[in-house]
Amino acid sequence: MTLNILLLLTSYTQWHSKRTTLNQQSGAILIIVLWFLIIVTAMVATLASETRLSAQIVYYNKLALQNWNDTLKALAAAQMELLINTMPEPPGQGQQVPLSERKTRRYRFDGRVLDLAYPIPDTVTVRIYDHGGKINIRLPELRMRQLLEKRIGKDPDKIAALLDAWQDWIDSDDLKRTNGAEKDYYETLSPPYEPRNSQIETVEELLLIKGFAEAFKGVEIDAAFTVFTASDQNFSGSNQNRYQVNPNLATREALMLLPGLNEDLVNTILTKRREKEFKNMSDFNEFMQPEQLVEITPWMDFNSGTALKATYTIAIQTKNSETIDEKAKPESSEKKTKDNFEKADNQENNTTDSSSSESEPQQQRAYLVTVQPTGNNQKPKVLMVNPYGVLPDTRYETLVNQDDKSGKKQSTSENLKSENSK
Repeated sequence: MTLNILLLLTSYTQWHSKRTTLNQQSGAILIIVLWFLIIVTAMVATLASETRLSAQIVYYNKLALQNWNDTLKALAAAQMELLINTMPEPPGQGQQVPLSERKTRRYRFDGRVLDLAYPIPDTVTVRIYDHGGKINIRLPELRMRQLLEKRIGKDPDKIAALLDAWQDWIDSDDLKRTNGAEKDYYETLSPPYEPRNSQIETVEELLLIKGFAEAFKGVEIDAAFTVFTASDQNFSGSNQNRYQVNPNLATREALMLLPGLNEDLVNTILTKRREKEFKNMSDFNEFMQPEQLVEITPWMDFNSGTALKATYTIAIQTKNSETIDEKAKPESSEKKTKDNFEKADNQENNTTDSSSSESEPQQQRAYLVTVQPTGNNQKPKVLMVNPYGVLPDTRYETLVNQDDKSGKKQSTSENLKSENSK
């Protein structure tokens, strides 16, 4: 009996041992299979991620090439527009318009978005800035004094120090004026540099002169100043008045620097010139005080000049690809009309606030090419290229003329509604 029990126990122990071994082997196989599945899943996910990333890279490379191609097309069309502008108008064109109401063709190049004679891709917009609307930075001392007084006040000590530094920068010697700065001062800066000791060659140099970076803090220098002139002469042929600005072409930044003008007057000039060009100082009498006219008169130039003697900056902006895709989507006419009404109403409600707002303008980047026409049978000469240039302030484009506010003209939303009702 005892022997049988021992045999049974031995058999059970052997059976249990074999079963445990089999279970352990099955567990190990299961773990191996699970790890294999995890590794395969990770490899598939990585491959899918790399494929998606590669597809995005290809898409954005294609988009970049397309944008560059569209930019070059727009640049060529803008150069042709300048070429056409140098040619005389066809006989009889525009003669039906009274002489007093005719507009100078060149005044279209004031920074507005242009419809060009040659078609351009929908992905880009083109603006052209005539440098007759900027202040030539090679100013006589009296005019520089006036700009500085407008910026920092009439503190004689501060003004004298800035003017001395200005003169030391452009003179040909290394002799320092009383409050000026020469080579020994600029070499102590980090990084060190030397003064030009000659006429300024670039607009950015202004900020390198001792004290001028602080004096013109917050000013978009490239939008306000220029170094390009027609053989260092203005269009009337006078070398003494080359700093003058044409109000029909002026950028907002340039006007804000001029003596006698404040933000309200600048906005008035920018909105009124849309309807009628300024021909002389008498056109300012209706919205400027006599003392303001006295200050601003020496800075104004109303000579439309010759297109061949002008310098222009072509600004090309590429639209957001998402915006383009949205425009390509089908949209019902009812929804589109409703959106137009809402957009127009919002714009109308916000124009009053924007006209008096002193908030900093949001910078807009563009591909900038500065050119000068050399004749009506060849492309303009390229003077400078800035692939990441900053556009002058365009906030004035949303401002409403005072006549519109007083009810003499329909608002934007009213015009939209009347057109759609027809």
